[in-house]
Amino acid sequence: MSKACCVFTFFAVLWCSGARGQDSVRSGSWLTADIHYGYIMPVYSTAMLYLIRAHVPAGEFDYLYKPCGTRPWETDYHLPETGLALFCASLGNPTELGNMIGAYPFVNFHLQQSYTEALYLRFGIGLGYLTDIYNRLTNYKNDVIGAHLNAMINLRLTTHIYLSDRFRLEAGLGLTHCSDGNFTTPNLGINLLTVNTGLSYCLKPCKVCTGNLRCDTLTAPKFHNEIIAAAGLSQNEPPGGPHYGAVTLTYNRYYTLSRKSRLGGGIDVFDNYANIPKLKAENIYLRSPLENAQGGLKAAYELTLGNLALPMEMGYYVFTKYQTPGNLYNRFGLRYYFGKHAIANLTLLTHFASAVYIEWGGGYRF
Repeated sequence: MSKACCVFTFFAVLWCSGARGQDSVRSGSWLTADIHYGYIMPVYSTAMLYLIRAHVPAGEFDYLYKPCGTRPWETDYHLPETGLALFCASLGNPTELGNMIGAYPFVNFHLQQSYTEALYLRFGIGLGYLTDIYNRLTNYKNDVIGAHLNAMINLRLTTHIYLSDRFRLEAGLGLTHCSDGNFTTPNLGINLLTVNTGLSYCLKPCKVCTGNLRCDTLTAPKFHNEIIAAAGLSQNEPPGGPHYGAVTLTYNRYYTLSRKSRLGGGIDVFDNYANIPKLKAENIYLRSPLENAQGGLKAAYELTLGNLALPMEMGYYVFTKYQTPGNLYNRFGLRYYFGKHAIANLTLLTHFASAVYIEWGGGYRF
């Protein structure tokens, strides 16, 4: 409890130090060097405790840009910072876990509805490389990661203290996750909880008058429909088995709340061939390939940044032979809208915290 109070007090003091009204905001490009210190979270099983030998030190180098508000979505989010992070961590177990190296683009969102420089929430997603993975002969105790190349996701509370127009201190508390979306087993993933601090340097400082920035003026919410087709591959336990194909067909109907968000629902149809051997293991045999199909109804929300959207969905399997906990499923990821109609889709289908497969596909909006 005392540690939690210290963390809360730390961020409260930093938030208060930066929370002041502003009629202009800083803009420009920044270079940041950060050091991290933390530990691997044993969130899936106590067996992971064997792999956790020491705390995790890490280093990070960022290039980030604070915009001038030339695009509508930038002013909608009160000029969020965007950038690219390079991250490297020693996982505290050189023989079985090795090192984690990654790169990801990110956005620092304001946590208050103003241009005030205070507390930010960072969201980033990119690629991570793990040097030591499961091998049934040479590294069989590493039962958390089966592939070198993985998705890397970072969530972080961060704040800035300006020392001058060119220098500022950074501090944060964040979670970094690495896994491959069940493409290769084992796929429990690695979750790092770290605190960080660093120093930033502004390459070309300038200021933007907030009175000249245009806010969200959308007053007529609209409905739109989407049809998305996607496919993916996954592998079942135990490790070393074949990869199974899967296809998804989705219909979404969204109500636009503002330029920043949409609320909706839809219908999903899945055909995941990885379910067939799981059903056979439970002495359930399909009389027809059509019996492997699953159908679900869902609620959906999208956070939008211009043409980029971050969907968050929860659904319920209305019909399915393969039973999951509560028959619930979730979907998270990215969608990009090209013009009025075309959609690129990259999402992860999960059963709570357990990945099912990554959905690669596209669609049509109307």
